[in-house]
Amino acid sequence: MDVMANIIYPVAGLIGLYAFVSLASLVWEGIDRKLVARMQRRVGPPLLQPLYDFFKLASKETIIPNTANFMFRAAPVLALATAIALLAYTPMGFAPLLASKGDVIVFIYLLTLIGFFKILGGISSGSPYAKIGAAREAAIMVSREPAMMLALFAIIWRLGKLGVNKPFSMEVFYQYNIWEIGTPLSLIGAVILLYVFVIWLASEIEVGYFNIPDAEEEIAEGLLAEYSGRYLALLKLTKALKTYIAASLVVAIFFPWGIADYFNLTGLPANVVNLLFHTLKVFILLFAVQSVFRATTGRLKITQAVDFLWKNVFLASLIGTLLIAMEVIM
Repeated sequence: MDVMANIIYPVAGLIGLYAFVSLASLVWEGIDRKLVARMQRRVGPPLLQPLYDFFKLASKETIIPNTANFMFRAAPVLALATAIALLAYTPMGFAPLLASKGDVIVFIYLLTLIGFFKILGGISSGSPYAKIGAAREAAIMVSREPAMMLALFAIIWRLGKLGVNKPFSMEVFYQYNIWEIGTPLSLIGAVILLYVFVIWLASEIEVGYFNIPDAEEEIAEGLLAEYSGRYLALLKLTKALKTYIAASLVVAIFFPWGIADYFNLTGLPANVVNLLFHTLKVFILLFAVQSVFRATTGRLKITQAVDFLWKNVFLASLIGTLLIAMEVIM
């Protein structure tokens, strides 16, 4: 009986999270488009337009290029399946469904795997536009992830020194948070790492300076150039899920506080209330990082973006990491 419960509850929770996050992420996309339109003095599409687009694409015929191979068809399915699996390791106002020691490594692996499948799908299409987008995606991905991984491992390692149940787990953000370390150097380091994660998030969701792999005006949506119908719907949904998940990581690290305790809630009601509050924080963060950034900045060249991520963001991550670790090292 216990074995069945250990299987049924996580699966049911994952299905519920998938349904909620899918709806929330698509609704946020509509809010984002409306906000950017207003900032640019346009009316913008309806708030639920991304939902309409998803269902319309899902019902349309899928056209497969003659130059495409099997991975062109498999990549969207694998990317979405990876995003769904990633939900089980994402902190969303409460500990991840499959929280365990070392799950931070699984989180980074699955997050990177989504980008890998997109690259594989673009290359497999045979389109020169998609191959350009895939090359840019690979360059950006290799340049942005080291700074994030260094900062994330440093924060979890430092919080582990405060005494946690599961070292190097996403669950630690709800036991201690980076602001509780309290020393002047750690506070400065936390602010620097917040900057690192904000830039990482902008590059992860490819807005503003980092809208390089798609570059709609230049290379016809890059990786997605040859996708249509159901496969394009799956990729659009995957991107929306990835946006919510990446923002959830930043919220969990720097703004982990919930509100269920104020209402004396426990169990499932507490998780639901904290999830809704977490989603509100995700939307606020995405407004600053996605909407404002997209409305006020242009696109960098690929060489400029790579230089910026290595020379500016990675350096900031290294400095912030050293400041946070300084007390323990000394």
